Amino acid sequence: PREWWYVADLLTHGAVAVLVKAGSRGAMPAVFVLGTVMPDACARVPSIVLGYVHVHLAELPAWMTYGWQPLHQPVGMVLMAYLTSLVFVVAQRRAVFWNLVGGMALHLFVDSLQDHHGAGYLLGFPFWEGAFEFAIMGSEATVRWAIPLALLAWGIARYRYRSR
Repeated sequence: PREWWYVADLLTHGAVAVLVKAGSRGAMPAVFVLGTVMPDACARVPSIVLGYVHVHLAELPAWMTYGWQPLHQPVGMVLMAYLTSLVFVVAQRRAVFWNLVGGMALHLFVDSLQDHHGAGYLLGFPFWEGAFEFAIMGSEATVRWAIPLALLAWGIARYRYRSR
């Protein structure tokens, strides 16, 4: 089912974030990883759940199922990062904001490697409506990569933790 593809996509994003952050030895790795999964968790998950409600339980207006999509675009991501950073103490907000934005940028980069059959991503929305993607691999490729990347990320994170 399509729902497993979304789980694999989230797992792949999280694993890539762990690998990138482990290589950089930067602070706040958990916040960085959160940044890579937030775009899908905040934009795709509500759309999926409300789409299911619309099809199987009760008719919903289109804005309820599609209105979350700006959170999967750069302007929406920066807004999410800013609002999320406000939950943290003042001394940490700047670092939290930039780690979230970095994770979200990595999310967009990984997504842009995928081919979405011409749909692409509206990376310039609302200023530019053109779509972009590198289209190197199919969007379903995350299913094949999820487990190996997750195991590699787990192994590296475990090694890094033990070497402290």
